[in-house]
Amino acid sequence: MPFRDPGVHLDRALASLRWQTEENWELIAIDDGSRDGSGGFLRQHDDPRIRLKRHDRSAGLAVRLNEAVALARGRYIARMDADDIAFPQRLQVQADYLDAHPEVDLLASSVLMIDAVDDALCVAVSPVEHAQIVRRAALRFPLPHPTWMGRSEWFRSNPYDERAIKSQDQCLLFRTHRSSRFAAIGEPLLAYRYDRLSLRKTLQGRYHFLRTLWGYGTLSQRLTGTSMHALAALRDLLAMASRRDRDVIRRRGGAVPDKLQQEWTRMKERLDAARDGVR
Repeated sequence: MPFRDPGVHLDRALASLRWQTEENWELIAIDDGSRDGSGGFLRQHDDPRIRLKRHDRSAGLAVRLNEAVALARGRYIARMDADDIAFPQRLQVQADYLDAHPEVDLLASSVLMIDAVDDALCVAVSPVEHAQIVRRAALRFPLPHPTWMGRSEWFRSNPYDERAIKSQDQCLLFRTHRSSRFAAIGEPLLAYRYDRLSLRKTLQGRYHFLRTLWGYGTLSQRLTGTSMHALAALRDLLAMASRRDRDVIRRRGGAVPDKLQQEWTRMKERLDAARDGVR
């Protein structure tokens, strides 16, 4: 969990990890030059499973991810952002799957997308089989980065491109999709905070993915991917200009089922109670 100025969301992310049904984990938290006191807040948590490493200057997410991989001691490495919330069964479900499927290198899951105040927006469902996941490789891989769990040797053999900005995950997936095996859990295991589209992030991410595409893709993938990314960027720009970016986010997923909404409501109540000091 690399982070930089995560603000109030960090406490809720940590609480969701402490409530995991799988208790045998370590959190490698890397402070990428925060100025909001987040590192000091983490030190207040009396949990030997939390390992904090602080840096005075920011080096970017990809650098810190590679650093975290080098520090990890577990058989599996899981990703999570400091403003997301893991459902209690997340680590156990993914670890059990990887135990049962030794051919899978990297596993993700579907996500419940939430806004800045924890309201549910939609469900982004990931396809579960490798062939489905890589079907539109020139455009995107539907594997939400904060849900990844993979074998530690896979991460060490396939480091993140530290030049890539806002597309580290997609660039890594494209570079490795022919030689690796991907899968996903169909049920949401994480609440993924995604409230607004960002012009800067959109353009940076698509630029760096296209750079990877032209470096590693076939001619057909290069041409097809370039046109598809241009159209997708135009769609996002028009949505932001008309202040309809939340509609675009919702269209990326489906309606939230009643059962999941109820589960999420209980999770929010538990998080609020923990924040208020209620046990």
